[in-house]
Amino acid sequence: MVELKGIILPVILVKIKQKVPLEEIVKVLEQKVSSRFFEGSYFLIESDSLLSEEEIKELESFLSSKKIKSIKKISFKTTFVEPEKERLLILQKHLRSGQRVEHNGDILLLGDVNPDAEIIASGNIVVMGKLRGIAWAGAMGDESAVIVALGMEPQQLKIAGVSASLRKEEKISFGIPQIAKVKEGNIILESIK
Repeated sequence: MVELKGIILPVILVKIKQKVPLEEIVKVLEQKVSSRFFEGSYFLIESDSLLSEEEIKELESFLSSKKIKSIKKISFKTTFVEPEKERLLILQKHLRSGQRVEHNGDILLLGDVNPDAEIIASGNIVVMGKLRGIAWAGAMGDESAVIVALGMEPQQLKIAGVSASLRKEEKISFGIPQIAKVKEGNIILESIK
């Protein structure tokens, strides 16, 4: 019925795939974009003439309520919403257990990600410290995103839809920065020298 897809980050395509009442579309979107992760994104609404001009305006209003500021018409049945934040988020702190950071763009963390803490980005993640929690890069489907850490000891790594958990013996950091990336459908770790 409704599909969200990252096209060119941070652009989200909201594709209406079948004719249903507007209330159902808004309900589905409410569930999918309730996270702060989508704040500041560009949104394109594609309905293939399934929505009227009034319904498009109501969807624009709904997206505006999700902290998406200005709306520009691109063409009939398509709207464009401007971002309000920078693409790179720089944080100077340690993420403690239970803390979670989400950003629609790249994240540079000057600190550690402790066990049971989460860091999620639609782009790349660079941790200038130890990564011992959960990291998810390319969260909107970008398999070219990477995760870099000075100390790579994560509970879980996820890039786009690919995830990996390290065994206990693999979580030993030898003081060499590492990069995680997707290669042939798997997440691989490489040392950075």
